[in-house]
Amino acid sequence: MPYYRHLLGETKKILLSTDGSRFSEGAIQESIFFAQSCGADLFVLHVMESNPEFDTIGHQAVAQKEAEIKSHIENIKKMAVNEDIKTHLIVRRSDEIDRAIIEEAEKNEADVILMGRRGRRGLKKLFMGAITAKILKNSPCKVLVVPKDFMIKGETIILATDGSPCSEIAQKEAVSMVGRCDFLKNIIVISVAKSEANLPEAKKNVEKVKEEIAGVNKKIQIECVTEVGKPFKVIMDKAIEKNADIIIMGKYGKNALETFLLGSTTEDVIANAPCSVMVVK
Repeated sequence: MPYYRHLLGETKKILLSTDGSRFSEGAIQESIFFAQSCGADLFVLHVMESNPEFDTIGHQAVAQKEAEIKSHIENIKKMAVNEDIKTHLIVRRSDEIDRAIIEEAEKNEADVILMGRRGRRGLKKLFMGAITAKILKNSPCKVLVVPKDFMIKGETIILATDGSPCSEIAQKEAVSMVGRCDFLKNIIVISVAKSEANLPEAKKNVEKVKEEIAGVNKKIQIECVTEVGKPFKVIMDKAIEKNADIIIMGKYGKNALETFLLGSTTEDVIANAPCSVMVVK
């Protein structure tokens, strides 16, 4: 699937963070596809939680868990090696999972972090809630969160924007993506206003992006969505309606204290999206 290379752009190193559960299956699959298409090294990371409760379960149980994880990442390596992907296996113990993931991304100079999610009700579990928010906030690179069993077809993307500086970074990623990916068919640009008074600004945001996209890809279908309401609901409705492949979002919104595109909105999107979500640095 050569189009995978173009979706991520120039990518030399991919960090796959896996928790060893079935919820990582989509991220594992996509990381191998991306690494193969991009000719990138694949770093497979598992962070074992280190805390007093874990340590009290006994040496035998710990050894069994370590053996399961070793088998899990070795299986990923076998799949990757079969595709001629240079693979590096990393197992760490840490009581701060997010920090360990960020440290490995920085140390190995990853271009993107791929990770799974724990389902639509897992907001407080391993890769939802506070841990995900910290990874998205502190990641040195873009992060792609992939639902279980999801496969990116590379046809439709959604850009969520509020016109803020960090949203502009997401806009640049989306414009770059449609410029280098002539196989993309549709892009939906969404800007949700908090009130009727903010609607003109939202329309201005999407029109600016539409003009930029049309300048780099004249074949792609562009749909602009501006509504008053809750960003999460509007984004989800469109993602389901259009059978989207990727939702692209920035790390922060207009007010970093309100975390418009990071706090509850991003957590809700990541937890419930029917597709992958890319958060751009």
